[in-house]
Amino acid sequence: MSILTEEFVTGQVLEAADVTNSALQSWIRRGLIVGHRGQSIDMPGSPGIRRKFSFFNVIEIALAKALIDVGVELAAAFQAASDFAHSGDENRLPGLPFTGERHTLLCVAGQRSTVFAWTPGQDPTADIQNELGWPLGWSTVDVGEVFNRVAVALGHHPQAVIDEEYGEG
Repeated sequence: MSILTEEFVTGQVLEAADVTNSALQSWIRRGLIVGHRGQSIDMPGSPGIRRKFSFFNVIEIALAKALIDVGVELAAAFQAASDFAHSGDENRLPGLPFTGERHTLLCVAGQRSTVFAWTPGQDPTADIQNELGWPLGWSTVDVGEVFNRVAVALGHHPQAVIDEEYGEG
């Protein structure tokens, strides 16, 4: 089964995203997580039935946590993480890093964010500054590292996920 179609329970999310249960509940109550806005982890009226999260939610939560850890404000962290997790383009599928030898960087300055494919040995500074509107500084998270941790915690090999979703080669 593809990681993109699986559903995950709260315990898996907490481990994969390296967050506490109280932080996750707070973020859900604040309406920060796509598809879980204004809800509690336990579905009302259904004792023992736990809320389910998509892979896209797990990567969203994990990236937001990583951004918060490097100093990004909560709302901006979730906006950038949500944009990454739930959208893509012709070069990158939603929730997944770029393929190949490029590193996927999620850069945030204030309320602006950009996803950048960085090839080691090249200087991405001017391109990132341009995408972010020429701020004095910004915070960056290596999405590949977060993705790898999340995939392993959810019981998948990161490269196998990439090969399955993008097609081998």
